Amino acid sequence: MEKELYSLRKEIKYVVPLGKALAIRDRLDRLLERDSHCMDGPYSVRSLYFDSVNNIDFAEKLAGVRDRKKVRLRIYDKDASFCKLEIKQKSDDRQQKLSLIVSESDARELARGNSKALHRYFDSSETSRKAYGIMVQGQYRPVAQIEYDRLAYKYPLYDTRITLDMNIRSSESNLDLFSTEVCYTPVMRENAVLEVKYSGKLMGFLSAVFAQFDLTQGTYSKYCAGRQIFYDFND
Repeated sequence: MEKELYSLRKEIKYVVPLGKALAIRDRLDRLLERDSHCMDGPYSVRSLYFDSVNNIDFAEKLAGVRDRKKVRLRIYDKDASFCKLEIKQKSDDRQQKLSLIVSESDARELARGNSKALHRYFDSSETSRKAYGIMVQGQYRPVAQIEYDRLAYKYPLYDTRITLDMNIRSSESNLDLFSTEVCYTPVMRENAVLEVKYSGKLMGFLSAVFAQFDLTQGTYSKYCAGRQIFYDFND
């Protein structure tokens, strides 16, 4: 069942007011093709984030460390049949993402903190070995669950992908990736996160769209925003 996915792209983020995000959506709908999973509306993305015993990934993001990473389990539209373990590594605005599709049972084991579930993937997956090393060395465990609604667009040249993420919410108490009764805390209501990802260069007509809306590039992290209880407690 296992399958590895790999991407290396430049990533630019913008936090935009919801009204402006909807206007951008309307413009993108006229220019680009939507991802097949959101033809009739947004799909939900749910991510369970892991961090080390000393919260190194959280701390490095807050400190603005140039080279950093995140480890997460992810499902879409609450579909337990498709689970991805991801290592997302960033260096400035460059993003490398290593993904491994795992079974629901193994995802449940990982969510319980049992990294040994990755052993069964070792023979065919370098990502599984890398994730295991990170999780064991840093004593990684689940720390936050983030969910949001996503519209995604694609353009074939330069592997271009544009996403609008809205209604971002988090839980630091219910860390069950497959739970149907998660009580979320809203993280972002009045704004949306626009992410622009591409390899090589961004097409000129897309740059013109973003310039028209007077967007300011930012460094927003859904993971850090979703750990508000931890952040407030340790402030």
